[in-house]
Amino acid sequence: MGIIGKVASAIQIALGAAIDQIGRRTGVIQRLRKFSGSTLLKTLVLTSWKSPNAKPEQFASTAAQLGVTVTPQAIAKRFSPGLIAFLRESLRHVLEQAVTATPAMVPLMRRFAAVEIGDSTTITLPEEYADEFPGCGGKAESGRAAVKIQVRWDLLTGRLTKLVVEPGRTSDGRNPEADAPLPRGALSLRDLGYFSLRRFQELVVAGVHWISRWQQGTQVFDPQGRSIDLLEQLRGHRGDEPVDRPVLLGAGERLACRLIALRVPQEVDARRRQAAYEKASKHGRTPTKEHLELCGWTIMVTDCPEGLLTWKEVIVLYRARWQIELMFKLWKSHNHLAASRPTWSAVERMAMFWVKLIGVVLQHWLLLTSSLPEPRGSLWKAAEVIRDWIAALTVGLDDGKRLAEILERMRAAIDAIAKKKLQERHPSSFQLLLNPELLDWNC
Repeated sequence: MGIIGKVASAIQIALGAAIDQIGRRTGVIQRLRKFSGSTLLKTLVLTSWKSPNAKPEQFASTAAQLGVTVTPQAIAKRFSPGLIAFLRESLRHVLEQAVTATPAMVPLMRRFAAVEIGDSTTITLPEEYADEFPGCGGKAESGRAAVKIQVRWDLLTGRLTKLVVEPGRTSDGRNPEADAPLPRGALSLRDLGYFSLRRFQELVVAGVHWISRWQQGTQVFDPQGRSIDLLEQLRGHRGDEPVDRPVLLGAGERLACRLIALRVPQEVDARRRQAAYEKASKHGRTPTKEHLELCGWTIMVTDCPEGLLTWKEVIVLYRARWQIELMFKLWKSHNHLAASRPTWSAVERMAMFWVKLIGVVLQHWLLLTSSLPEPRGSLWKAAEVIRDWIAALTVGLDDGKRLAEILERMRAAIDAIAKKKLQERHPSSFQLLLNPELLDWNC
């Protein structure tokens, strides 16, 4: 089955009979008079795609397109604690329908069984939910309630391998989701928030490769176990080529890996130093001289030997981790995942958070029909095309053949509109993935 058929089938299953059962089980559907669980969820999700902060009249309009005639007042009454329970269970069901595309035609990434990037994003909730989802606090107690969404995404196939909603106070570094197993031969890419020598060692034992930035303060030794003053070595380095050498990391762990250090352009060094001063001042401190000197270097560590990845390929692959940040930005700016209408009650805000979260998962599946996992596709432009096709999708959901035809036409529109342009002076991420030799570190 091709990707169009996979997505059409997954959407129908995700929004089908199982949702009716969830509606009855959670009590949100007690008598089948107007809405079923399926039509209720479709009404909420499709409307949030078109208008993320919709009014009851807009939900009623979508319901009519689905064959359900209700008043805006009837829609407003649906927003209750019971609806939240229904939506949370519906999300779990949706996430069970994993969709995987054909692996991206990028030779660099196809060296691995998977190229998984992982990260989290945090969203503030109404204070009424602080007991269930405690946040980290903030000015005027604005962060008392928050959720953290942990996401794992395989860039090779585009699949969301994991999406977990947890209290905003949860630490990334100690999160068990970061330790969930990966297929042998995969590559793991995460930022410094997940830096863990224990985790890296477990990945190596499992046959999984990893790339990370070096965490300042982590002790470095040569392969014979002699301590290395890394900053002193960097001070003495000459030439434009990077430092690229085998090392052991950690006083106790002595994790064997490869360290790559590159001097950054002066303007990058200046920006990093400024950020270091700003961050330290918030805690009433000033950055150390050593820390400021290290701002002039990008230091990577990896278990990938030179025979598997050149230093340029290491840098290009790690830069691909930024794609998950772009996805979070899409969810928050295009889908308004963190936004709400000022007039919404706490229950309405919470319910719409779950509605939009289900929506971005389904949207991700639709993106897989064209712009993902191929790196040249623009997520933002593709999502805008999908929004234009919501009306067509609405009337095609109950007919698998018709839905597949609509998705095929929508894919043609995305292919024509949502492709990034080639850049000669500053090659984009997709160009670098296709040809890492285009990387000019000094520009």
